[in-house]
Amino acid sequence: MGEQARAETRSSTWWRRRRVLAVGTSRWWTRRLLSAFLGAAGLFVIAVVIALVLNLTLMGTQPQYAWDERLMRRSGLLGADVLVLWTLLLLAWAAIGRWWWTTGVVLALVPLILTAALRKLDERQEPLYPADLAFLSEPGFLFSMVPPVLAVLVLLLVVVIVAAVGGGGEWLTGRRGRPRTRGRELVTVVVVRALVLVVTGLMVLQLGRFNQDGNAWRALYEERGAQWRPWSQQENYLSNSVVGGFLYNMPTAAMERPAGYSEAGMEELAARWQTAADGLNVDRTGSFEDTNVVVVLSESFSDPTALEGLDIPEDPIPLTRETMAGTTSGTMLATGIGGGTANAEFEVLTGEHLGLFAPQMVVPYQMLVPNFATYPSLVGTLRTEGHRAVAVHPYLAGMYKRPSVYDTFGFDAFVTEDDMRFTDRTEENPYIDDTAAFDEVLAQIEDSDAPLVTNLVTMQNHAQYGNKYDDVPQVGTADGISLGPSFTLALGDYVRGISDTDAALRDFLNALEESDEDTVVLFYGDHLPGFYGEGFRGLNGDIAMHSTPFFAWSNRGNVPLDAGVSSSALLMPYLYDVADAPLPPYLALLRTFHERVGSVFHGQIVTPDGDVVAEEDLDDEQQRLLQDLRLVQYDVAVGERYVTDEIWPGSTGQRG
Repeated sequence: MGEQARAETRSSTWWRRRRVLAVGTSRWWTRRLLSAFLGAAGLFVIAVVIALVLNLTLMGTQPQYAWDERLMRRSGLLGADVLVLWTLLLLAWAAIGRWWWTTGVVLALVPLILTAALRKLDERQEPLYPADLAFLSEPGFLFSMVPPVLAVLVLLLVVVIVAAVGGGGEWLTGRRGRPRTRGRELVTVVVVRALVLVVTGLMVLQLGRFNQDGNAWRALYEERGAQWRPWSQQENYLSNSVVGGFLYNMPTAAMERPAGYSEAGMEELAARWQTAADGLNVDRTGSFEDTNVVVVLSESFSDPTALEGLDIPEDPIPLTRETMAGTTSGTMLATGIGGGTANAEFEVLTGEHLGLFAPQMVVPYQMLVPNFATYPSLVGTLRTEGHRAVAVHPYLAGMYKRPSVYDTFGFDAFVTEDDMRFTDRTEENPYIDDTAAFDEVLAQIEDSDAPLVTNLVTMQNHAQYGNKYDDVPQVGTADGISLGPSFTLALGDYVRGISDTDAALRDFLNALEESDEDTVVLFYGDHLPGFYGEGFRGLNGDIAMHSTPFFAWSNRGNVPLDAGVSSSALLMPYLYDVADAPLPPYLALLRTFHERVGSVFHGQIVTPDGDVVAEEDLDDEQQRLLQDLRLVQYDVAVGERYVTDEIWPGSTGQRG
């Protein structure tokens, strides 16, 4: 063969190879594009299914609403939910790189989310919030809220779904192991995945900024008919879809800037309330000097005999009732049902109202206080006056970011179940009982050379209820109301628990009366238990279902005073009353607001007599008091703290 023939042969072979390579590349791209399209389409279908499951499940918990009506009203919002979920699924696919394993993990998350959402709705009548993700760091607490059998079943279901969908899907489709992609094809795959990851990641980042001005996701929901309902988160989720309601609670500014907020305006406000405080303090001759202060948040402590529809033959809290009759006492409006402990604690220690914050500020302990080096509180004030500050919580340390919050408030020590000297539990109750908790406080007082301010958050009456005690009282429901044996079991357990608390509280106060140290106590229940159903809420009304007892007491003598209906944010002045201590201007504002206006509660005003008044129906003086309260709270939580030191001296723990 001549040189020319060999050259023609080489050329022909080269072109054949190029054609084969081109055909192979074309087929590779075709397969890849088809696979990507089918994968994205499959994830879209999964997003539709998840959106429907989440929304139909929530509507199923609210039988008073028609499913077809809700679905028709939210059809456009469901489309927005699907788009959000699809974006998250695409991000997960790009990150994991394996379609079947991505699908398995995503589908396994659904029963976990549904279990958590339904348990929270049942126990606390609240949907899941973004802030609840913080509880993932406390698995022990999460499992304590779910019956063990249910927890095991859900975890088994998760494992089965991941294995069946992820492993089974790859086995059935012959996609076991990583695809053998090399060279330019591998580079192409990596680049495309990186682009999808970046684009979807940026879109997800915007989900976290849902409440910022101009956010495209929020605009999408509002264009599709979202009408936000800040006065009721449950209604918010029902009306604006589960995903929309969840996104509405993404972080935002704690409060909107009130009209008239300025340094000059705040200086004038502080001077005005200093004058008011001087007038209220004319006859006050006491102080907190050498006086111990004990603030007791009694977990789930309430008065079940005050509710219609229950049959409780014997008073479970006679000693508490006797104490209340002989000192300053009243009814506190709890922020929630079955939960909200940290919010009640926050309001009591700061005097700030959750109802004046933006509706997305659902847990200030998690979302607000840790952002500051110091935060004004009763703790700071008393530390400035020479007290040592100790927090006692007979449970896990990390709940609601308490270590960070207590450090910001200025506590000198945080005593948890790991540090307590007294850790007795009653019968089968898994929580440290209140007798042990009170004994720990007494020991802390005895050990401290300086006067002590103690914030005790108890645990004995925490959910779950049922089978905690062997001996429970005979309780039930009134004629015509039947909720079954599980309700009766929970109610009996609860009544027995608060009866034990009642006895432990009386022993605690008796021990303080015998002490040679002066001590004042503020005692309150943080909320009702969560096992009451919708029937009880309808029978008793919103106010009764959020009412718990409170009292302020001194071991050096008390004067009976009915404080009426108050809120946890307005209790602090009563400590000053029983100590006969002069009120700082801020507490003078709180006292005056309660007497002349009432309490801020769920977007309404509740008077000391228990009447509900709309904000727009307040007179000019009441409107001004509410505005002053709003201005001071904004100055502390969002603004420049122009007058913090003037209106509440020492509240940040900094000596002047």
